[in-house]
Amino acid sequence: MDKYRYISAVEIKRKGDVVIISLPKYFYIGNIAEIEGAWDKIINNEASVIGFDCDKLEFIDSSAIGTLVKFFNSSVKNNVGMYVFGLRSELQKIFDTTKINRVMSVISKEEFEERFLQ
Repeated sequence: MDKYRYISAVEIKRKGDVVIISLPKYFYIGNIAEIEGAWDKIINNEASVIGFDCDKLEFIDSSAIGTLVKFFNSSVKNNVGMYVFGLRSELQKIFDTTKINRVMSVISKEEFEERFLQ
């Protein structure tokens, strides 16, 4: 099952002071360290906005959701805006059920692009 494959690199894009981290197909306890490594590289690197692109994301476990909350707390402490965008409807339901969307900004890909990439 490819869900358990190790990911060796996290895709990071930068446009000015906006950084986008593209989440992999599966975001779970087995690859949190790679995502945390990407976060650690950019949080203190003069970004004003960090967006998590969820276009490819199909599965997220509770450990990964907890990691996003940890990232959000870190972004507040560092005065950096953090957004999760491009969620599939099934994952949006998970975010709604867990009320994580009350803790951090969960927006559409279109809204993220309009606000930060134009």
